[in-house]
Amino acid sequence: MSIDKYFHTLTNFPPRQFQLQTIEKLLNRQNILLRAPTGSGKTETAIAPFLFAKTLQCDFPNKLIYVVPLRTLANSLRQRAETLARTWETFTPPSRPLVVTLQTGENPEDPRFEGDIVFCTIDQMLSSFLNIPYSVGRGSANVNAGAIFASYLVFDELHLLDPDRSFTTVLKVLEQVKGISPFLLMTATLTDELAIQIKQLIDGS
Repeated sequence: MSIDKYFHTLTNFPPRQFQLQTIEKLLNRQNILLRAPTGSGKTETAIAPFLFAKTLQCDFPNKLIYVVPLRTLANSLRQRAETLARTWETFTPPSRPLVVTLQTGENPEDPRFEGDIVFCTIDQMLSSFLNIPYSVGRGSANVNAGAIFASYLVFDELHLLDPDRSFTTVLKVLEQVKGISPFLLMTATLTDELAIQIKQLIDGS
C-alpha cells in the first residue's frame, strides 16, 4: 500500500502534495522545515511518518517527542494524537498499544519521556536536553537527554518562540541531533532571516 493510501486510511482525507513530500522525506530520515498555514494538516503530517514507519518496518526512531511553545497546545494536540494512534491501530494492530503522554509544568505525567509519543512544552524539552530537567532528579538527568537523541523530534509553532532565547537554543539542539535523529520544524509564518538560519542548519551550509 502506498503512502497516500496510508494517509487516507489514517485521516479519511487524501494527502496534499506538501504532506506526501514531507512524510516521504522524513521516512528517509531527511530533516524538514515545513511552512504551511494553520489548519492545513501539519499535525497529521508530523505524526503520520512515526505511525507509518512501524507498519513499513523502516529504520526510524521508536519515540516521537512533539515540542510546542504553549501548554494549551500540548493538551489539544495530545488528544488529536491519541485519536490518530487508535485509528492506525485498528488498521495495523501493534504488539501493544502506543502510549501517548503529556509532560508540562502543569501536567508532569511523563518526567522521563517514557511514552511512545510525548507532547511537551519547549521549556521541558530544553531543560531535559541541557541535563537540568525540571522533572527529575540530577541522577536521572542523562536519561532525558538520551531520550531526545533517540527520538524523532517535532517542533511546532516555531514562530511563537523568542528569537533571541528559546529559538537560538533550539537551533543548538538541532545542531547536536542532526545526523542522529530526524526532525521536523513546523510554522505558519517565519521571518526570512530565521528561515535562512534553519535552512543553513538543515543543508549543512
